[in-house]
Amino acid sequence: MTTIKYYSWSQIFFRFVAFVFSLSFTVSIAALELLPVDGQFTIDNFSYEDGSTESLTQHYRTLGTPRRNAEGEVTNAVLIMHGTTGSGAGFLRDKFAAVLFSSGGILDASRYYIVLTDAIGHGQSSRPSAGSAAAFPKYSYNDMVRSQHKLLTEHLNINHLRLVTGTSMGGMLSWVWGYEHPDYMDALMPLASLPVEIAGRNRMMRKMIIDGVKNDPDYQDGFYSAQPAGLREALYPLIFMVSSPLNYQAVAPTRVAAETMLEAALDRYSAAMDANDLIYAFDASRDYNPAPRLKDITAPLLAINSADDQVNPPELMLLESHIKQVPQGKAVTLGITELTRGHGTHSLPSIWGPYLARFLEATEPEPRSPRDYSALADPNAEIWSARAPDTFTARFETTEGGFSVAVERDLAPLGADRFYQLVSAGYYDGVHINRVVPGFIAQFGVHGQPSIQQTWKEQMIRDDEVRSSNVRGSIAFAMTGPDTRSTQVFINTVDNTRLDDGGFAPFGSISDGMEVVDRLYGLYGENAGGGLRGGKQGPIERGGSEYLNDNYPLLDFITRATVQ
Repeated sequence: MTTIKYYSWSQIFFRFVAFVFSLSFTVSIAALELLPVDGQFTIDNFSYEDGSTESLTQHYRTLGTPRRNAEGEVTNAVLIMHGTTGSGAGFLRDKFAAVLFSSGGILDASRYYIVLTDAIGHGQSSRPSAGSAAAFPKYSYNDMVRSQHKLLTEHLNINHLRLVTGTSMGGMLSWVWGYEHPDYMDALMPLASLPVEIAGRNRMMRKMIIDGVKNDPDYQDGFYSAQPAGLREALYPLIFMVSSPLNYQAVAPTRVAAETMLEAALDRYSAAMDANDLIYAFDASRDYNPAPRLKDITAPLLAINSADDQVNPPELMLLESHIKQVPQGKAVTLGITELTRGHGTHSLPSIWGPYLARFLEATEPEPRSPRDYSALADPNAEIWSARAPDTFTARFETTEGGFSVAVERDLAPLGADRFYQLVSAGYYDGVHINRVVPGFIAQFGVHGQPSIQQTWKEQMIRDDEVRSSNVRGSIAFAMTGPDTRSTQVFINTVDNTRLDDGGFAPFGSISDGMEVVDRLYGLYGENAGGGLRGGKQGPIERGGSEYLNDNYPLLDFITRATVQ
């Protein structure tokens, strides 16, 4: 079991609240090879559901380049929609972009065309605070989807989406997209949402926020000269909505810490919000109710919620009961752990990334350039006698992003040769990183197909002399004793020089992406298949990837490994 790390309450909380609702627009894009491109699309005479008609500016950001098939259909466009009071800028922060959009990520921007919109009333799109105040149209979620559809089809010339997804409000919009434009996408993945009318405690909290502002005389029916004091009062239920009891208790374990944390949050929220923008954003969900039209969602849909979500609590069982009405719908509720963050778990792909990767693979209309895996069934194939170059780099794409291994053959010639052969043959494609022990190692190499695993389990190589130490970032083959190395390797995530005396001979080290290795899901620890001496790998060997996906669904895995 991983030990909970306690940081200062201010350090964790500020990062958390800013990330969940995108209140700070300072973004980190250092991990992205392709920088985002900002743009605006003006829709003349846009007709709102409240009967208003006026010009609408739809702001957006894109990463990557659209690709088309022989029929001219865009094949790689992904629409990602933000939550209430947020903007597309929130998805450019490291906790999201560095995991999904960077090189080797699940939605690598060099392969996908990412579209991040600012919904009506949010970010840099048309909104009450941009001029007309309370005279701004009373927009709805349906208005948001229609304006986004116009942006995609009339301005960006996207005639098809590979994936529609979003967080919180963006998750709710994903359901609307599904029944309003059922043939427009290959797949839908709403996060932190329910496909039902906003009612019960959810609507009550939203009404508290709205009334908290409107009941302040200084609100002046929405035509105020300074932000009304009621704005601050309205933020109390908002803070509750995004709370995570386990996390809040960890970061604010005393009365003083809790009250100080609350005051700091109120100061931060109130300084970043406009009263009308807040009211309009929360009221926009007033007519939301996908339930009657769920049967019209024909694209595969995977809904992901978190059990500690105070907005969509699992005890309501609404997701589980309504997903049955979606022809190709599936639902997942993530269990509470020290890594989940309540409603804000929607913005942590480091947790739910494996679900997205499997979903994309299952809904892929045009499989990625296929590889020849035939050599995996034949230990006598020519590739298994290949000599590795003196130096080479192996690139690993995973559900946490990409990392590279720089190999030096002189360090461990036999190990380097075997590693080169395995990567070249595609052995590690789809393999789970099943043994992640924080403060020790990350290990992988049990093949996902039992027949291939059985073939290679006994294909062992002799030992190499230990010429390099097991320092942080170094990689070596696992073994049970002399001359027992076969396919499993481990990356040292700390200084493990004590392993040198055990004969573990590193053949290379991580040259790029060690932060990705550090993020690999480790809460399962040894339970998901411990070391070779642990005797816990039998179920994996017999059940393969299917067993791990069913029993340890949050384990990260390698989507593709290649020799560069």
